[in-house]
Amino acid sequence: MKPRRTKANVPRKSWSLVPLLSLDANPFRPLLRSVVTVNVGSDDHTHTQDSYSTHRELLCYYSPFFRSMMNGSWEEAKSNIINLPADEPQVYEIFQNWLYGAGLDLELGQTKDMSLLLSLWIFGDKVQVPWFQNAAIEALRIAIIEPPREFRLKDIQTAFENSGEGSPIRKLIVDGYVWEGSLKGLMDKFQDEGYPKAFITQFFEGYVEAFPRPSTQTVKKNRPYGLTAQRYYVHYLDSLPGREPTAEATED
Repeated sequence: MKPRRTKANVPRKSWSLVPLLSLDANPFRPLLRSVVTVNVGSDDHTHTQDSYSTHRELLCYYSPFFRSMMNGSWEEAKSNIINLPADEPQVYEIFQNWLYGAGLDLELGQTKDMSLLLSLWIFGDKVQVPWFQNAAIEALRIAIIEPPREFRLKDIQTAFENSGEGSPIRKLIVDGYVWEGSLKGLMDKFQDEGYPKAFITQFFEGYVEAFPRPSTQTVKKNRPYGLTAQRYYVHYLDSLPGREPTAEATED
């Protein structure tokens, strides 16, 4: 028996613009004619490789990364085969389900798997699909607060290695530590040399900004991601054909 599945309680849209709500209801469905093979993962002794059949039109519509690959003089455009050896099949499968209108179709337990949700955001950043990134951000927001949880050191390292200064994923992680953690406990953790210097610097800047006085430290209701994660969204309009996405956290 297959494990029961549930959809994470995250919005399919970013703000109000959603180009494809549902494949079944989509008037452009007759235009989905060309299928490409996407090989994900490395076929060696340490990793597994899975193959997926995905409509070329969907990949190119949503993703400047795939659009450039499939419409240029690259080998992928000629062979209709895309190889993604550095990515995980599980991540691409969730992405493909999302492309076809399933939202973040996650199994029970995956909604709290912060490493997986982080991988979804990083993959969305790689292929430049901010709608998908924003859905992952909403899932991460829920994972942080229900119940309060922290990112593991490994996840922090992964996030900071795969994002740039001003990245919304960095901002969300730092805010999570600022609002959910204990300063004394975090000071002890920061003795670990594994914490990125950029993370520690951003944490203290965020802490001073959030709690200018000690009496404000218990006001959890003011946490910036309490009701929505929109301040951590990637601007979706910039990913339309001919434009590049803007990956900076939205200022309040």
